[in-house]
Amino acid sequence: MKALLSALAVTALFIATASADWVIENKIESPQLNSSTTTKVKGDKLSVDIAEGPAGAMSSIVDTKSGESIQLVHSQKMAVKTSAASLKQAMDAAKDKAGAKGGENADPKPTGQTEKVGEYDCDIYTWTDGTNTSKLWVAKNHPQAAALKAFEKQMRSGFFGSMQMGPDTTKLPGPAIKTETTVQGAKITSTITGIKEENIDAKEFDVPAGYQTMALPTGN
Repeated sequence: MKALLSALAVTALFIATASADWVIENKIESPQLNSSTTTKVKGDKLSVDIAEGPAGAMSSIVDTKSGESIQLVHSQKMAVKTSAASLKQAMDAAKDKAGAKGGENADPKPTGQTEKVGEYDCDIYTWTDGTNTSKLWVAKNHPQAAALKAFEKQMRSGFFGSMQMGPDTTKLPGPAIKTETTVQGAKITSTITGIKEENIDAKEFDVPAGYQTMALPTGN
């Protein structure tokens, strides 16, 4: 669950409502999770596939409008449903533990430095809320800059909007294709390695046949 929340928190920087379907390839490096991820976006639905989670290959299916989610543990053929209230409680607890104060306390600041991420020239920005810090590589000339910027908006206005941690990337002049965030001394690095427009079957957001479904108990 923690690994999936970590992946969702990073993915929150990139997801948005759009008329097209999108597939985003990402690489996450952190103390809890080091894996490639694939995010599929179709309207308000998204799925995040983690190649190498703590329990092996895992996926999360999320309705960004309602906040309902399903975690899939493929090795056990198990689907764990999480209500919007339980997901909010878990993410708020993670936010409180991290001492996050919210991106409204400061905007990302330009450093004047530049660096390539893959083949893209990036301007480097930094952010801090006094406790946590972020370093962001912004690729203004990325060929999918408009789509990526649109992706950043939904998570600032949908179900996850009130639970955001870190900088408000919608205020940046381009998409942050790499972020390096330090929370309580732990560093999480996320890098977009690919994005493409692709028609996605709505069945991709259903629980696979043969999976046992259970509901995550609601905490008190």
